[in-house]
Amino acid sequence: MTLIADALKGGMEGKPWQTRAKSVGLTQKLLARLLGHAENTVSRQLRGHWDSGIPKHVRTMILGWELMTPEQREQWVRLADEDGE
Repeated sequence: MTLIADALKGGMEGKPWQTRAKSVGLTQKLLARLLGHAENTVSRQLRGHWDSGIPKHVRTMILGWELMTPEQREQWVRLADEDGE
């Protein structure tokens, strides 16, 4: 079984991506910060505003966040902030 399959087994399969993100503490504001997008862009992405649906990089970011430990999440945020300086 893969890590992603294990994450989906946790009851999140079929849930809207916005709900998934929120349930693991990944707010739109933080997601925008990590992706380097404006908050309103992330909001539109999570709602599937475009015909192509929710961008793969946004879904991948949420899946990754679900799989990380709190310590890994803190490190990721710190590294993303350092990269933006």
